[in-house]
Amino acid sequence: MEDPSVNEKLWAFLLSGGVFMAFIAICSFVAITVSIHRAITLRWKSIIPMELRKVLNRCGELFDEGRVSEVLLALQRSDSAVGRVGRLAISPEFANREEAGEATEATAKEQMVKLENGMGVLEVVITIAPLLGLLGTVSGLVGVFATLGEAGDVSDPSRIAAGIAVALNTTIAGLVVAVITVILHSYFTRRLERIAARIEVIAGHLLHEFYKRGGRELYPEPGEEPPMKPDEALVEAIEQNGQEVEPSDFLS
Repeated sequence: MEDPSVNEKLWAFLLSGGVFMAFIAICSFVAITVSIHRAITLRWKSIIPMELRKVLNRCGELFDEGRVSEVLLALQRSDSAVGRVGRLAISPEFANREEAGEATEATAKEQMVKLENGMGVLEVVITIAPLLGLLGTVSGLVGVFATLGEAGDVSDPSRIAAGIAVALNTTIAGLVVAVITVILHSYFTRRLERIAARIEVIAGHLLHEFYKRGGRELYPEPGEEPPMKPDEALVEAIEQNGQEVEPSDFLS
């Protein structure tokens, strides 16, 4: 259990800054709230969900098996940044890789802008927190010297030192908030850079695998039945022939 005197000192420290300390406290609350939101939003499982990773790892095999529609459906079902970018990379709406690449790149930039939401707020806190602290210190010093001037007794330097010490509390608080926010901002900036690089790699991989195998030609024509999976074809063959077919004979 904490020593009550510590809490009293902390409370006195906060109260000594007056209204400027209140603004600094608001800045710290905003910075913490934004940081928590960023930490949740920028988790890898939010950017690339686990079920989507399985599909992306096997996209080449799925394309070879004629199951491109399954890959597209998985990307469309995902509300993640990779899902939005990937669904354009293998969309049948584009005639060639250049068109798909331009659309994918534009969407990737748009998704990165959305993921950067809140970073501007952290930058504002980094800028104004020290300024609020300095403003509070200056205001406190003005009050100290004004009080001493009215009293007419400046022979005791301890009174001046005590007043200055109290006035400097807002500067300390502002710098503490700014330093912590700088660390958080730097961390999220590096994470965003890694996410941007990963999205670029995934989009390039999808484009390469998709157009290497024919692009939009992988999709069945309107009215054309999609290719059956081996197990579906096996069941149909059994029903038609009225007897079991060995998998090895069927696949040979």
